[in-house]
Amino acid sequence: MKNKDFTEERRRKIVEYVNTKNRASVEELSRHFDVTTTTIRRDLIALEKESLVYRAHGGAVKREPNSIWQMSSINSRLSQHEEEKNRIAQYVAQIIHNGESIMIDGGSTTTKIAQELRGKKNLLIVTNALTIGEMLVEPGSNKVILSGGELLKETNALVGNAAEHSLAAYRTDISITGVSGLIPAEGCFSAIPQEAEIKNIMMQNSRKRIIVTDSSKIGVHALFLFCAATAIDILVTDKNIKKNDLLILEKRGMEVVTV
Repeated sequence: MKNKDFTEERRRKIVEYVNTKNRASVEELSRHFDVTTTTIRRDLIALEKESLVYRAHGGAVKREPNSIWQMSSINSRLSQHEEEKNRIAQYVAQIIHNGESIMIDGGSTTTKIAQELRGKKNLLIVTNALTIGEMLVEPGSNKVILSGGELLKETNALVGNAAEHSLAAYRTDISITGVSGLIPAEGCFSAIPQEAEIKNIMMQNSRKRIIVTDSSKIGVHALFLFCAATAIDILVTDKNIKKNDLLILEKRGMEVVTV
């Protein structure tokens, strides 16, 4: 094997080692790979340029995905992980009973859930999402309350002081909220701070709090933390969730349903 091949293989293994340990010192890596500290420092410089690790004082740190702070349009998100979102929506609809009151925020997964809830009767829906409101008022027996507020183009949801004040007045049986990211050891994140406030209010003002997300968002940071993981009663996700994430979430006392 050529020296270049040896170097590439070692650097690949360094990334694996750092990702497993979360961080490692230059001395630790030098001992583990049986090369000089100078060689390790050169490796870390090269790996950081490739965005594979972060160099930190005296070593390297696992490189997490960038925090999400922008949102694509809801129409584009509806087609992403569509099969998983459909299964999540079907399950959530099964555990919602006729006559219950629900707060539900705007989002691609919650929109799928609203489609499934059209078969229910006598629901009271409190929402900041115009599409969801229109969808659930059509069957005729449901009552829909829309918040006021500023309409966000990206998500077709109402936010701001008017939305927050109106939603804060209601108390419902259940809240159903989506996320932009979920870190099991930390909590739930939203890419848009104004939407994070809406999600927080909905959760605080309901007796049962359901978080819905496909597993691609688990382990992902977004800009704004809106609730701790311990605040969730039920997390509904898909079967592709990582085993370690599932264990951490269950240890924190929540019910995790994989569909």
